[in-house]
Amino acid sequence: MVIFNTYERERRSYQNPNYMSNVYGHLSDSEIWKEFKSGSEEAFAFLYNQYVVPLYHYGNRLTTDRNMIEDNIQDLFIELWRNRATLGETNSIKFYLYKALKRRLIKNIINQRKQPFNLGSLDEYDFEMTLSPEFDLIAQQVSQAQKENLLAALNSLTSRQKEAITLKFYDELSYSEIASLMTMTIKAVYNLIFRAIEVLRANVEKVFLTILALYF
Repeated sequence: MVIFNTYERERRSYQNPNYMSNVYGHLSDSEIWKEFKSGSEEAFAFLYNQYVVPLYHYGNRLTTDRNMIEDNIQDLFIELWRNRATLGETNSIKFYLYKALKRRLIKNIINQRKQPFNLGSLDEYDFEMTLSPEFDLIAQQVSQAQKENLLAALNSLTSRQKEAITLKFYDELSYSEIASLMTMTIKAVYNLIFRAIEVLRANVEKVFLTILALYF
């Protein structure tokens, strides 16, 4: 992934993960964000190290255009650094960054289709799910056939169901954060996830129960 010069300098200075963990591991998201907004280059480097991979995986669910994802993540962090002093506050950095990246990517997707961009267009995209390397634990517990059945069942869901399920159980966002990200009510998110789980349970109940056993 392309790394812009400002971050690359800081990455070399603060590349020791234990150092970064010791400095920021005990701080809340709001405290880390406040330090970043005040101009801390260490906090900026920490944010990049902490969220660049999750952001890439999230973007990859919205589009398969790798260059678009990488360019938008890079532009997002450049803009964050340049405008840090005027940014709003947040208690969830992951949610803040996901929302910012989604808006950028969907705008690019809509522009590629040569359609006018508006807030209502934010849901006009395909959402595909893949079994990423983070599913290694599951991969060790189920057969290849079961994994394929699981993926087929996941991709049989609607785009909205897939997005809600992934944001809840993979990205671990709260229901209120998912509602904001997907421009839905919290009740609608509950219903969406419930219906999606029912579909998965009906299609791959054994795999579903294996996953529940791993996470709960």
